[in-house]
Amino acid sequence: MTGTDESRTLQTTATSIEILELLEEFNGARVSEIAERMDRPKSTIHGHLATLREKEFVVKQGDFYALGPELLRLGNHVRTREDGFVLAREFTERLFEEVGLRSIFAVEMGGKAVFVHTASGNKMGWTHERLGNRLYLHNTAVGKAILAELPAPRVDQILDEWGLPEETANTITDREALFAELDEIRDQGYAVNNAENFRELHAIGVAATRPSGDVIGGFSVTGPEHSITDVGRESQLADAVKEIVNEFELELALA
Repeated sequence: MTGTDESRTLQTTATSIEILELLEEFNGARVSEIAERMDRPKSTIHGHLATLREKEFVVKQGDFYALGPELLRLGNHVRTREDGFVLAREFTERLFEEVGLRSIFAVEMGGKAVFVHTASGNKMGWTHERLGNRLYLHNTAVGKAILAELPAPRVDQILDEWGLPEETANTITDREALFAELDEIRDQGYAVNNAENFRELHAIGVAATRPSGDVIGGFSVTGPEHSITDVGRESQLADAVKEIVNEFELELALA
């Protein structure tokens, strides 16, 4: 394969991925809408969609395309590929039942925090809590908790790749400041997000490890400022999350 052929193949794959992402954003769309958004010929977009449809990555109803069942199968494989991921669902739901705050289990993939399980009862779901969503590690409670337990070379690798983007006025954008906070997280056993990735959104996170000692992911609870930072509340919630993590790690070790 020549360098030109390789570049063409990669660009073709990138185009198909972009189409899938637009179908998610639009919640389904017509060829003309996708072509206009991507500034590509309709014939090109139709060719990609025909291939994706053949493999059931998209489905077609009339002239309307939407994401297909093959994506659901692959996504479920990610959520269930490790016993610990499956077990974490039960503990995410238990955490919500115990503290009454939105609870999540996330894992580090590609240097970001990926949502694997969420629990919020009858509360309306928040967009950023969708399964599979990816958030930065440096400005989320679960992300910082995970960073605090990762080997230093891996932390440097993640920061080199993604940097420290500022998403709110409270986001840590300096490496030394982040490293100092990671030291504090190791000492106290939990991380706090004080409106660092979304305004007025606060959270407490704790990392979970496999029997080998490697990080498997982390649990966190999220809510408005008063629900997290009221006097005595932070300590109470941190203890609740740490207890859930301890029980999760014990059951994982005995499985």
